[in-house]
Amino acid sequence: MKSIILPMTADCPSQQTLTLAAALARRNRAMLTGLFIRPDPRAAVPYTGEGMSAVMIQELCDAADSSGKADADDGYTRFTQALEAAAIPLKDTATAESATARWQVAVGQIADHAGRRARTSDLSVCDGPEGMGADAADVFHDLLFRSGRPLLMVPKATKASGDIGRHILIAWNGRAEGARAVGAALPLLVDAEKVTLLQIGDPDPDRPDVNAIADYLAQHGIKAKALTPADSGSSIGEQILGAAHKEGADLMVIGAYSHARWRELILGGVTKWLVGNSDLPIFMSH
Repeated sequence: MKSIILPMTADCPSQQTLTLAAALARRNRAMLTGLFIRPDPRAAVPYTGEGMSAVMIQELCDAADSSGKADADDGYTRFTQALEAAAIPLKDTATAESATARWQVAVGQIADHAGRRARTSDLSVCDGPEGMGADAADVFHDLLFRSGRPLLMVPKATKASGDIGRHILIAWNGRAEGARAVGAALPLLVDAEKVTLLQIGDPDPDRPDVNAIADYLAQHGIKAKALTPADSGSSIGEQILGAAHKEGADLMVIGAYSHARWRELILGGVTKWLVGNSDLPIFMSH
């Protein structure tokens, strides 16, 4: 895992997410890209431009541009503070020996840049979408559904500080999304001190069970503890989070939105519940 991207706006991510991203980059000797996305100053004109003179419109654009640049400067300060705490230098070129970081500014909407830029990274890091504001929610959904790459979601309620991934719990149901998440998380799993596999209830006979994924991990030199509790009757999300707490995991790996996204968003589902309720960071892939 050598390329990590951290999309930023004036309102996100939290300092805790910045700290965790820097710690993850340092541990993996990765390049961390801070991508600050600020609005195009011309975007303010259509809402207020009718009846305005060219001079007034230009003044409005100039004011919006100055505000956007100031926000980017504030973001740069927050980013470099996290880098300094993790002893990561700003450097445009990556090295195999140590972590490095770079700063980029993009102009436009979140949907213009976040998911697209993340397609050429091993991992993106972001706030959880719940209780963190509109920008955080937009960044999360754009990364998850448009990047094609895994993401690490840091929820508002997390108590994690500094390094994570020492004890990883994998929520396994045999679906393709889960398999993709496990494959993407291999660099973290190899480096973890402990890995726990959780399969709740009996698996679908057409899908690989927890023993099959344990065998796969063993081929990569990863010894995993398998848990196969019976379904307790509470929601699957509650059972996953409860098991993670009981086992002492500091990171969960899940496949996101195994069912149709519209179905989960409207009717609810495991991903929606975990995203809204977890206090542990979640590594996920759709």
